Amino acid sequence: MDTVIRSIATYFIVIPIGGIGYVAITQKRQARLELLFVLVVGGGLSLLLALVGSHFYHNPRPFVVGHFTPLIAHGTDNGFPSDHTLLSAFLAFVAFSYSRKLGASLLFVAVLIGSARMAAGVHHLSDVVGSICFAGLSCLAAVWLKNRLFKKSAATRESLKPAL
Repeated sequence: MDTVIRSIATYFIVIPIGGIGYVAITQKRQARLELLFVLVVGGGLSLLLALVGSHFYHNPRPFVVGHFTPLIAHGTDNGFPSDHTLLSAFLAFVAFSYSRKLGASLLFVAVLIGSARMAAGVHHLSDVVGSICFAGLSCLAAVWLKNRLFKKSAATRESLKPAL
């Protein structure tokens, strides 16, 4: 069972990365640019929220508090938020804005990753839940901004077309 937990906690991160890659290759050029915008802006925002959150909330890792050896070798730094969960949940939320089925599946994988990292003794529930909240808020803000900017630019492109 330890091997399964270690594998999920460490290697399942490639599933959301592959999922967002799939979304990217199935989109037309304009949608791909919008996806890139959401990934860059939302990803940066999620990292910013994680950085700010970690300064306001220090949560020692479970193996530090409980004095045991975790299943995954890890530093003794602040456990809040979970970086693996943050990335996987953010990519899941982005994918959800393109495909509900894929997004829901990837969100399940993100929860699985967070659960495995808790079972491995490197994160608490609050680290995982905080990461999912930061990822969701970041994606929501980036999609909102994308909709505002790209609709405006589409309207501008329409108005600049020559009348025939």
